[in-house]
Amino acid sequence: MLTETYQQPLIESIRAISHPEAVRRFFGLLKELIDIINLPNGDARLAFAPGRREKAVISADINFFQALRIQKPRRGEVEYHLTIKKSCQDRLKGIEELAFEPITEKSDYLAVIIGQSNVHLLMQPTIRTCWEDCLLELVESTKRGPHSARHNADVYRAAEDEALLSDLIRLANDPALAERISNGHSVEEPKPDYEIVLESQSQPRNLIMFGPPGTGKTFALQPYLHDSNSSLITFHPSYSYEEFVEGIRPEVIGNQISYRVRKGIFYKACLSAVHLAGYGTLADCLNDTAENRMQRLRKAPPYYLLIDEVNRANVASVFGELITLLEADKRLGAECELWLTLPYSQERFGVPMNLIIIGTMNTTDRSIALLDIALRRRFAFREVVPDPSVLAIVDGIDLPQLLRTINERIEYLLDRDHQIGHAYLIHIENHADLCDAFRDRIIPLLQEYFFNDWAKIQLVLGDNPAWGKEPDQRLIWVKKNYTASASTNLFGEIPDTVDEVVTYEINPYLRQGEYDQVPIESFSKIYQKQ
Repeated sequence: MLTETYQQPLIESIRAISHPEAVRRFFGLLKELIDIINLPNGDARLAFAPGRREKAVISADINFFQALRIQKPRRGEVEYHLTIKKSCQDRLKGIEELAFEPITEKSDYLAVIIGQSNVHLLMQPTIRTCWEDCLLELVESTKRGPHSARHNADVYRAAEDEALLSDLIRLANDPALAERISNGHSVEEPKPDYEIVLESQSQPRNLIMFGPPGTGKTFALQPYLHDSNSSLITFHPSYSYEEFVEGIRPEVIGNQISYRVRKGIFYKACLSAVHLAGYGTLADCLNDTAENRMQRLRKAPPYYLLIDEVNRANVASVFGELITLLEADKRLGAECELWLTLPYSQERFGVPMNLIIIGTMNTTDRSIALLDIALRRRFAFREVVPDPSVLAIVDGIDLPQLLRTINERIEYLLDRDHQIGHAYLIHIENHADLCDAFRDRIIPLLQEYFFNDWAKIQLVLGDNPAWGKEPDQRLIWVKKNYTASASTNLFGEIPDTVDEVVTYEINPYLRQGEYDQVPIESFSKIYQKQ
């Protein structure tokens, strides 16, 4: 029976903290702590206990050093205390919302204090790394800390058993609950502490914004990054499922190698999404009734996972078996919800419906046609094209018309996927800026596009003789035209594979930064025929 005396101190601490969502989040952290240290309930190195003198406290000690703590001060909001090494403090000084408190005067450890109003910082990567590294050191430490709390096995069990935790929270919220349960009356689950947010019908759950480079795809992610309910990752060719979802990674502690399951950013994003629905862990969410889970997740605020350069990785391999769970009607809280068992941790896992995935991809890197068909079916695709209208007229040069002309020529000679985005010209304020942009960014990009086919680059920039630019106005100059006699003078004979060769160079004044020698007409006559 839940109301037995040995559980009463824990129930009283939960009641004194008086914040069910914070308690669930603490026990979610405690479950992660248990997974990291890999010690059984009752191990002599552990002391998980509710507060004795201060009721509104639950702490977890390792080797009598405080490792994790939740407390409700007499004045102020609920606080989470995560223990880190003092050497990590400098890495966290830039986060103004944090407070630090030494464990003891002589200790090598201190507590990072995070208030409930800044609870999103519990998922901040640097904080998590510092805390997790410290936990592993505390387990292996031969020193003993100053704390002497007796271990309460129910604290450990509540972290492992979501049903037990839910019952403890119910009892804390309603002391008369046990009597009502014993009489056969049903009890409603307490409502989560969040404001109702109606889901946007126009926002796809999975979206990829694609287009040429410089069209503002990554910039379009900025509004989401200003929200604390988001995280950003950039894919690269060696990115894998083990980094994205979960994997076994080696760790060196005390000159010994151990292997532990580490969660990836996708798992953590799903966890953050269910936190917004009032669940402490994904297991809490999965153990809830389908009807209650649907109601909570549909009303919860969205959590955004932003993936830049999504097509640079092998996307089908990175998502693995989770591709099925990405579909809107297969997510947790949907009518046809599905979940599966993760291969390494053997945990049940699902993708909550309030998780929104937004990716970006450059069409020049890899055609979207090469994406896995199964993956394409689960994502909406939104093209982002160059927008000349955001550009200005600078020093008499019509930048919008300049960009339109260049892109029309590129589309004719190559395709629309290789156009140049407006971002290449967005910050141009004078003639020198424009010279910089062409020398350092646009001409090298054209070299990449056309594989150093300088004749085509000349066509794009209007430097071909038929367009009518004066020789000194051209950005790409003919360096030398090797006729048969010139080839003979160079080699002593005419090479069999060469009939006539033309070599090119970038305007020497442009290349050397002597921009006063580069006339305005070099740019204006890209779009104005002589």
